[in-house]
Amino acid sequence: MSFPLRITDALRRAVEPGASVLLGISGGVDSAVSLAVLQELGCEVHTVTFKNFCYAEQEASEKACCSVEAIQDARALAVDRGASHAVRDVAPAFAAQVIQPFVDDYAAARTPNPCLGCNSLVRFPELVRLADQLGCDLVATGHYARTIAAADGSVWLHRGVDPDKDQSYFLSHVEPEVWSRVVFPLGWSRKPEVREAARQLGFTVADRPESQEICFVPDGDRSFLFPNGSMGAPGPIVDTAGRHLGEHRGLGHYTVGQRRGLGIAHTEPLYVVALVPAHNRLVVGTREETAVRRLACDGYRPHDPRYADGGEPAGGAVVAAQVRHRHRGARVAAWRRLGDRLHVDLVEPVHGVAPGQGLTLYEDDRVVACGRLVASSAVGDTERGEA
Repeated sequence: MSFPLRITDALRRAVEPGASVLLGISGGVDSAVSLAVLQELGCEVHTVTFKNFCYAEQEASEKACCSVEAIQDARALAVDRGASHAVRDVAPAFAAQVIQPFVDDYAAARTPNPCLGCNSLVRFPELVRLADQLGCDLVATGHYARTIAAADGSVWLHRGVDPDKDQSYFLSHVEPEVWSRVVFPLGWSRKPEVREAARQLGFTVADRPESQEICFVPDGDRSFLFPNGSMGAPGPIVDTAGRHLGEHRGLGHYTVGQRRGLGIAHTEPLYVVALVPAHNRLVVGTREETAVRRLACDGYRPHDPRYADGGEPAGGAVVAAQVRHRHRGARVAAWRRLGDRLHVDLVEPVHGVAPGQGLTLYEDDRVVACGRLVASSAVGDTERGEA
C-alpha cells in the first residue's frame, strides 16, 4: 500500500535518500510516525531515548516521557522497525540545567518553562554530540516544527503547519547553528493526520493520549521538589490599589494570569496581576488589569542579525511576540536592545505575561529572536516583574 501520510516536496528536499539520521524517540505516536517517515524517505535511522529523570523514589505517570514503560515501548518500536536503539542517561545534566533552575525560578516567584532549557541545553546538544559519534548526517525528533533552508543556504526554524500543535516556541532557544543538522519529519503534518497514519501503519500507540505534564513532575504535583517549604511562606493578597483581600499559601503556588485557586471571594473574577517577592505579596485584579503593552526580556539572542539592536518591522513584515506556548502571538510595534535585554512595544495588549516564561519573536512563521521574560507593563505604568 502507499505510505499513509503525505510527504511534502519540502521535506524530501531536506532529507536526501540514504542520509543517516539519529532520531530521538519517546515511545509515543509522534516519534513512531517520525521513524516511519524517515524510513519511507530512504534514510538509515538510528534511535535514542534519553533518560532525563530518575523515578526511583516517585510514582511515575504512565504518560511520562522517560518512565520505564516509555523506554520499553521506544525500544520495541525501534526493534519492530529494524532500527538500532540506545538509551542515554542524561539525568545529571538534566538535573543541573533544567530541574534546579525550575526550582530556583519558583522560589524567586517566577514561572519557568523547563522545556526551553531542556531543548537548548540538554536534548539537542546531546543529540548532535551522539550523532557525531555515530557518524550520522542529521538528527530528528517528533516535534511539530520545520527547519527550512533560505536562498543563501542558512537554515531557519519555522512554525509547524498545524497551528494547534506547533512546538517551535519550545525550540526557539536552541542555538540557531544547530538547525542545519536537524529535520522534523512531522512539521508539515497535522496531528489528526499523524494519528490516522499510525493506525494504518498498525502502531499500538496510535490512540495513546498525550501528556500535558512536565516530564519530571508526576501528575502535575511539583511539591516533592520543594521539601523545605521553598514555595514560600503565606502572605497578603492585595488588589492593585493595595487593599487587603486575603492570604496566599506561598508565592510559588501562583503565576501571573492565574484565576483559579486564589481562595478569595469577590464581586467579579480576579486574576493574578503580579508576584512581589520583596514583600511576599500577591497582587490580583480584573482581567483588564493583567493587560500589558510593553515587555522586557533578558538573555536576548537574535537569530536574525537584523534584529540585533532594535527598530521597527521593515518591508511589510509582520513581527509577533509569543509569550507562552498556547499564545497565538501579539504584533510588535518596535523593539530596542540594552545590553542583553530586549524591550518590546506591542501593537495590541496581551494578558497574563509571566516573568520566567520565554519570549519568542517571529517574522511571519520564522523564529528571529528569543529571550526570557523578566518584566511587563501597560503603557505609562511601572514595570511588573524583576525590572
